[in-house]
Amino acid sequence: MIPKSRVLPAEPIGVRLIQSTEEFATLAHAWETLQQSAAITSVFETFDWQNLWWQTYGKGRPLRILVAMAGEAIVGILPLYVHTQRMLRYPVRLLRFIGNGGDTTPDDLGPILAVGREHAVAQALAESVLRLPEWDVLHLSDMNPACPFTAAITQAAALAHLTTLQERAARISYLDLPPTWESFLESLSNHRRKRIRYIRKKLTNSHATRFFIWSDPSKLDEAFDRLAHLHQKRWDRAGEEHAFSSSEYLDFHRSVMKACMARDRLRLYCLEISGQVRAMQYCYRYRNAIYVMQTGFDPDHSDAGQVLLTYMVESAIDEGHGVLDFLRGEHAYKEQFASSKRETVLRTVLRVNPGAWFYRVRRLYMPKGKAQVMRAIRSLGISNSTTEK
Repeated sequence: MIPKSRVLPAEPIGVRLIQSTEEFATLAHAWETLQQSAAITSVFETFDWQNLWWQTYGKGRPLRILVAMAGEAIVGILPLYVHTQRMLRYPVRLLRFIGNGGDTTPDDLGPILAVGREHAVAQALAESVLRLPEWDVLHLSDMNPACPFTAAITQAAALAHLTTLQERAARISYLDLPPTWESFLESLSNHRRKRIRYIRKKLTNSHATRFFIWSDPSKLDEAFDRLAHLHQKRWDRAGEEHAFSSSEYLDFHRSVMKACMARDRLRLYCLEISGQVRAMQYCYRYRNAIYVMQTGFDPDHSDAGQVLLTYMVESAIDEGHGVLDFLRGEHAYKEQFASSKRETVLRTVLRVNPGAWFYRVRRLYMPKGKAQVMRAIRSLGISNSTTEK
C-alpha cells in the first residue's frame, strides 16, 4: 500500500520506477491526493484519465512511470511509456507521456509535482528520465510551458550533451469567464449580443426546448450513444471524418465519462428540442475550468449547436468556473467565444544512436527536403510561365 502523499521539504528526493499495470493501479489514492494540491495540472493528468487511457491504448507497450519520493511520501509522478514506430523500416523507440498517442488527443500532459517542491522534484524526474534505458527519442508533447518540468528536461538534456528540439505543440483558445451571464453579454459587441438573444428566442418560440446537464449515471450509456450519433451525423453531413469512429475511442471515452461522473468531473450539456436531445457538449469539469472535449448536434436543427453553446457558457458562469477551455482545434465557434489563447509545447530529446538518427531523417530531414523540392518546382513554374510570356 503506497502511503498518502505529503510534502517533507528537508528530505532528499529519490525516484523509483513502476513498470506493471498492477503497480499502476495501486497509485490511485496517492495520485489523487498529490494532484489535489498541485499548482499546475489538468483533468488529463488525473489518475482516472491516465489509467483508463493506458488500459485502452497501452496494451503490449512497456510502461515507465517514475515516482519521486521524499522519504515515504510521494512528491512527484511522471507517467511514460515506450512506443516503437518503424521509420524507414527501422524500429525507433519513442518515450512518450501516457495519453499521447492513439486516436484521442489531450492537451496539458506532464508530471504531477508536489506544491512547494516543484523545481526540485522536476529536476529529479528529468535526470531520471534521461537515465532510463530502452529509448531512442524522448517525445514529450502537449506540456504546459509554465510547468517546471518543461525547463528541467531541457536543462538536463543540455548537461547530458543531448540535442533538444523545442516546438509548439498546439495553440488553444479559451474564454475567461466573468462573474455573471449579464456581464458576459455586456463584454460582447452589440451584434453578437443581439445574435445570442435572437437565436435563443427563435428556437424557444418555434419548439419546446429544455437545457439540462445529464445527471443519471444509470443511463449514461444511453447519453453516450446519443452523443456519438449526433457527432457522426453532423460530420457525415459535412462529408468529413469524425472522432467517434474507432472501437478504442468509443470504449475509452465511455469509460472516462463514467469515471468522471462518479467524481463530479463530467459535464454533459444537453439541449432537448420537442422531446428529443438534438445537441450535446461533452465536457470535463476540473478545478475552476470546464474543458470542451467534443460536440454533437443534429444538422437538421441548424441553430441547436449555437444555442447549446450559449447555455453552456451561462451554466459554467453560474457554477462559478473561471475558464472555459476549448482545447486544441480550429473551429469558428471557438474564435467567436474565446477571449484569449495559450500554447502547449513539445520537447524532443535525441540520443546518439541509430534510432535517433532514423528519427532525424524521417521527421526532420525528409520534410525539409520535400519542402525545398516543392519550392524549386514552384519557382520553375513561375520561371517557365514568365519565359512563355
